[in-house]
Amino acid sequence: MARSTPGYRPMVFTDAEPRALSSPVGPPRDPVIAEWLGQYAATASGVNVTPDNARRCAEVDACIGLIEDTIATVPLDFFRRVSDDERQPAADHPLHALLHDAPNGWQTSAEFRQMMEGWRNTHANAYARVVSGPRGPIALEPEHPASMLPFRSGDGVAYRWTPLDGSAPRTLLQHEVLHLRGGPPKRGNLALAESKVERHREDIGMLQASGEYLARFFSNNATPKAAITIPSEISNEAAARLRDTWEGRHRGLENQHRIAILEGGLDIKALGLTNDEAQVAEVHTLAVAKVARIFGVPLHLIGETSANTSWGTGIEQQSIGFVTYYMRPKFVVWEQALNRTLMSGAMRQAYYFEFNIDGLLRGDFKTRMEGYALLAQWGVMTINEIRKLMNLPPVDGGDERLHPLNMAPASRIMDVLLRTPPGQTQRDQADLATRFLQQLIDASGARIQLAA
Repeated sequence: MARSTPGYRPMVFTDAEPRALSSPVGPPRDPVIAEWLGQYAATASGVNVTPDNARRCAEVDACIGLIEDTIATVPLDFFRRVSDDERQPAADHPLHALLHDAPNGWQTSAEFRQMMEGWRNTHANAYARVVSGPRGPIALEPEHPASMLPFRSGDGVAYRWTPLDGSAPRTLLQHEVLHLRGGPPKRGNLALAESKVERHREDIGMLQASGEYLARFFSNNATPKAAITIPSEISNEAAARLRDTWEGRHRGLENQHRIAILEGGLDIKALGLTNDEAQVAEVHTLAVAKVARIFGVPLHLIGETSANTSWGTGIEQQSIGFVTYYMRPKFVVWEQALNRTLMSGAMRQAYYFEFNIDGLLRGDFKTRMEGYALLAQWGVMTINEIRKLMNLPPVDGGDERLHPLNMAPASRIMDVLLRTPPGQTQRDQADLATRFLQQLIDASGARIQLAA
C-alpha cells in the first residue's frame, strides 16, 4: 500500500545528486582512503614509498639499521637518587629488570628496543602496551603503529587500539601505552607524529628509481663497444664470418693496436653510453648522500666512503658528532618517555632511566688514557673507579683519591705559607711569608713597605 503521509515523496534514482554518479578526478579528498589506494605513496619517479616498504631501499635500511642497533646495544641503566649530588644504580628494582633483561615473554631488551626504534624511524610512532601487575608494570608488549591511533583527551592523550588479529577495538589511557614519537606532529592530530619517510618520499623514491634503473641497465644492456657497417646487405652466414674474422685478428692483448684494413666500403663505428645514461650513476650517488642526510647518518657509517679521503681523526670526529648531535636527542626521548609512562610523579623524584653513552664517545686509546690520567691526578675519580670503566678488577689501595701536593684551597693559603717545614724555625718561615707578601704588594704597584 502506498504511503499517504503529506509532503512525502518516494526516493527514486532520478533524485540522486549528479556528483554521486560521476567518478572524481585525482586522488580522493579523504587522506585515509587515498592512503589505502596508495595514491599518496606515489612519487614523481614512479616508485611508491610508504613507511612499510621504505626499508626495501638499501640505503634507508642501512641508516635505520644503524640507529636502531645503536639504541638497542647502548646500556640502559636505572638509578636511584640518594641526594642532590649522589645517585646509585637501582639494580634490585623491578623496572631495572624489565628494561635491562626482558620487557616481555618473547623478546630481549635489545630486540625490544630495536623493534621500537625501527618503527619510530619509519612510521614516526612506536607503541608498546604497558601490562601492569599489583606492584606496577610487569611487561611491555609492542604493537604495530597501524593498530594504534592516538588522540587528545582532556589534558593528556588516549589511544584507540585495533588489534591486527581482528579482536574488538579498545581505548587505552596514556599510562597504558609507551609512545615514542619521532617527528613533528601531523596536521590535524598533534598527538600523532609525521614520519621522515612521508615527508621525504620523493627523495627516497628517486634513490630507489635510480638504483633500479642501474640494475636493469646492467641486466638488459646489450650495447657492444663497436659496430661494422656494410654498404650492401649480406647474409647471416657472411655476417657471422666477418665478425669472427674481425675478432680473431683484433681481440686479445697480443692483437691490440694492430692496423686494420677495411675493404668494400666497411666502416667501424664506436658505440657507448649516452650522456643521460652516464649521469644516472652520479644522480644515484647524490641521492644516497641526500637520504643519509635525511636520517642524520654520516656516509662512512653506511659504507659510503667515496667522499672521504682517508680514515683517521676526521672520521672519528664525525662518528662522535653523530652520537652527540643526532643520537643523544633520541636517547633523551626514550629516557623521558620511560620515566613518564612507567613511573608516577612521586616515583620520578627518586628514580630515573639513563642511557650510558660513554662507550660511544670514546676516542682512541692514547686519548682515553690521557683523560683517565687527568681524572686520577686531580682527584676526580679513584683508581678503582677508572679500572671499573675499563672492565678491570679493583686493586688494593685503589679507593683513595689522589691530590696534587702543590695544590691547596685558597682559603688556607696562609696556613700553607706559615707551615714550618723540617729544618726551619718559625721565625724563618715568617720571614719567608713576609717576603712573599712584599713581592705581591710590589707587583700590584702599591707603595707599602712591610716591617721586617
